[in-house]
Amino acid sequence: MHKYLIKRALNKHYKRNVRDKRFLNLKDMQTILVLFDTKNTEEITVFINQLKQLKKKVTVYAYKDKDDETDYSRTNYRIITAKETDDLFQKKLREIVHELENEQFDAVIDLTIQRNLPLEYLLAHINATIKVGLKKNDFPQYDLSITTIPELEKDSLKVRELAKQIIHYLQTIQESE
Repeated sequence: MHKYLIKRALNKHYKRNVRDKRFLNLKDMQTILVLFDTKNTEEITVFINQLKQLKKKVTVYAYKDKDDETDYSRTNYRIITAKETDDLFQKKLREIVHELENEQFDAVIDLTIQRNLPLEYLLAHINATIKVGLKKNDFPQYDLSITTIPELEKDSLKVRELAKQIIHYLQTIQESE
């Protein structure tokens, strides 16, 4: 029931939401929000460090599922737990959206491989010029969708390949006027 309500809310949001979107080249981006599952933390850390070396201001929101017992208190990532988002009324998700309301990001990069409804909910409500990620459903979530990545054995390898492809495409985009 909970997942049904989030999907319904997302469907409603995408039908009525209009935002100013533009394709930006990586070099023109200053602020980037990265979304990911904590099970891929090692791969994502490499990606985040790469962005920081390019002098990008990176904000990170990560989803921690019920089976993940790792302590992320020493990271500067905003951790969203399955326990706190497993709410029929989406109270915690709405609080997080409220936190992000006044933020403006040049880009949101979603590095999740499987569907993650709490992160999809955040993605839908984040104000960004361009949203990029792996197409996992029929919602118009992304302005730049990666539709396929080579079939690899582990999710972490897929995440690494997805991150490489996103960087490649963002570097080759010619800004549209």
